[in-house]
Amino acid sequence: ANGYDKCEDLRVDMEMALAHYANTIIMQEAENDWYEKCDPNNPQPQPYWQMDDDMGIVFMGVAEEAVAEAAPPSDAKGQAGGAVELEDSFETNNQVDGVDEGDIVKSDGNYVYAAYGDVLYVWNATDGTKGISITKMPYEELNKTECKPPTFPGPPIEPFPIDEEVIVFEDESVSVSNKELSEKPQLDEVMTITVQDVERKPANDESVRKRDRRGRDRRHRKNLSIGRPWNQCHKPKPRILSLLLHENRLSVIVSEEKFRPYWYYDENVEESEPIISDHSTLTIRVYDISTVPTDGSALTLLGEKEVKGSYDSSRSVEDTGFIITTSHMNTHLFANDLYRSHPKYCGLNKTEYMNLAKLTVENNTAPFLDRMIEEMDLQLDGKCDSIFQISAMQSGDSEEDSTNGDMLCQFVQVLSFDMSQQNFVNKGIKTDVAGCFSSGWISEVYASQDFAATLSVGSSYDATTGDWKQQTFVLGFDISHKKPKPYCYGEVPGRPINQYATDLYEDHLRIVTQQWNWQNTNSRTLNKIFALELPKSANNKEMEPAGETGHLGKDNESVFAVRFMGPRAYIVTFERTDPFYIYDVADPADMKELGKLEIPGFSSYLHPVTIDGVPMILGVGEEVDEESGVRVGLKISLYNITDAANPTENAKYVDEGAYSTARRDFKSLRFLTVNQKLIVPKNEYTYTDNDNFDGFVVYDIALGSITE
Repeated sequence: ANGYDKCEDLRVDMEMALAHYANTIIMQEAENDWYEKCDPNNPQPQPYWQMDDDMGIVFMGVAEEAVAEAAPPSDAKGQAGGAVELEDSFETNNQVDGVDEGDIVKSDGNYVYAAYGDVLYVWNATDGTKGISITKMPYEELNKTECKPPTFPGPPIEPFPIDEEVIVFEDESVSVSNKELSEKPQLDEVMTITVQDVERKPANDESVRKRDRRGRDRRHRKNLSIGRPWNQCHKPKPRILSLLLHENRLSVIVSEEKFRPYWYYDENVEESEPIISDHSTLTIRVYDISTVPTDGSALTLLGEKEVKGSYDSSRSVEDTGFIITTSHMNTHLFANDLYRSHPKYCGLNKTEYMNLAKLTVENNTAPFLDRMIEEMDLQLDGKCDSIFQISAMQSGDSEEDSTNGDMLCQFVQVLSFDMSQQNFVNKGIKTDVAGCFSSGWISEVYASQDFAATLSVGSSYDATTGDWKQQTFVLGFDISHKKPKPYCYGEVPGRPINQYATDLYEDHLRIVTQQWNWQNTNSRTLNKIFALELPKSANNKEMEPAGETGHLGKDNESVFAVRFMGPRAYIVTFERTDPFYIYDVADPADMKELGKLEIPGFSSYLHPVTIDGVPMILGVGEEVDEESGVRVGLKISLYNITDAANPTENAKYVDEGAYSTARRDFKSLRFLTVNQKLIVPKNEYTYTDNDNFDGFVVYDIALGSITE
């Protein structure tokens, strides 16, 4: 976690990581002797395949392929994240007091800022008739006259031949011939047959009626189509992913897709596909909201900057914005020349293959590294102390590599920028970046006022069972200053369910994780609270384990909701009933259960409230039939936590047949503290034309009562 004193050391580690990756592939491929039998005079490269008439895959031959030649040669201090004070009604539903989370709807009490696709709408928060500001994200359409269809190796793709057969269209059955199909127009995406001028058969004809195993009519519209290839003339519009608000500045994070399918090929492009295979372009735009127009015109753009990576999360602490992104590295471009299926290895024995593969690695490593560093925009002309030292996201007593040698497959970065800066030179935005290579995948992001952590899921080897199990690796960043810095690292077994399962309190990071073991006949799940102590010395960067609990809940129960509040943890587990637990976590070495409550259903989100001076927890989740386990509908519970040893359900409201996205999108609900009202999104579908609903519902919350 000290980073690199010299950027040369980072490059050396990257080179060693590539060597490790190459060695892993070569050792695996050396045991594959199939290609020793191929004829060097007719080295068969990768074959291509095509669907036959019965939708089966058949070998169609070998495409001509040129043989590719090798290329030439300060400490962060713990911030109490659990004691979240009740927010004002117009603010985002944030996890930690003093840390604003990015959302697609923001308000400062005067105006509402709402993102919808590629458009930002702003209107008066108290009087929507006073006009609106509409800001569209920049979008440059392609000149379609200059576009041409992509080319593909192999034979042309033809539509599937279709014999005369009966096709069921909802409530009508028709007989359609192959000739009639060929006369129908083919649309860009799917060709659907229009039912007209064809021979009709009675709907009760047994030759066309099909029933499923429950005896119900099984009638589907049948689409006769072949997917169109990717159209390089199509350019999706940008999409606003997140908004950050500070005083008279609004920061907008915008994504614009640039995805190309892996099979895309253009014979006219000499340069191979990029190493950074981000599927989108991410841009930060900062707008002036000191004056909001009401005539439909746009906000004033102050500055913008394109950044690397795909969006993970965003936060702001006072006037500093933080964006966490992940760039996916196409390291397979480096590995492709090492597989024995490559024509140049045709007919070589094990020793000959290994010698040639080794030479290929020596020739390709430096050019590949140069390209990677250039695409990542890494400045290696000074110190690289903002980048974690490279390591594999795995632990345990095993020499086996669970990453298959690929330690450079992702680069996670924490980017910071000043939202209140006055001078935007050439409308640019100055940013600072800290980051790390990660072979795991980001599960959650947590941030307090001076500490941020990425929680990546990797693997740990269990010597007692001989199994690889999920392990969460925590990389902590010091964000107490404008520029983020690597600070510490640690690990815990299992993985957290969401961001609320992590909390920093009195220099200890508490994490609730869940582990699955389907081979365990007693309990498939193992749920625990782990506490990691932040480093006390600049020489020690590891978060040391400070304590853990036993299994949370009953056997086979999963964790559905977590909320830390200072020295207390409120946890919901579920299988058929909803045990609501209260834990004392003030002493990491002695975390213990204080009380629990068992009721039907479960809560997916827990929100601290005070009703008439009484501390309560609001739970949003689902009611479930205790006997059958079948969901009943949306459930809102009010838990009385005054007596931690004996929590009670003070009130509940069940909306049968309803569902709410608030179960997973915690920013979509809002509790109004002054009026004691809960606003929750709700949808309900009756599968008829009547009584369907998709919108928001307002509930009155009072002691002993929840009403709509």
